[in-house]
Amino acid sequence: MDWWFYITIIIGLSLLYYGHENKKKYELKRKTMELEHELKIKEMELEQKKLDLEIKKVENGISKQNLDNGFEKTL
Repeated sequence: MDWWFYITIIIGLSLLYYGHENKKKYELKRKTMELEHELKIKEMELEQKKLDLEIKKVENGISKQNLDNGFEKTL
């Protein structure tokens, strides 16, 4: 056999190997970006829930103050 045949086989196998490695890196990077995006969405949802809870606390505080003021007036 000729040396060109062996060189062609070696180059072909190395290209397949490096192509496979690059594909794994790309998939890992894509998965990482997806997880970061999901994390940001979850953080935003958590922040929204905190704001809703704070609004409810303020509303309950105002209602409680109104009730307290009403009781003071009757006394």
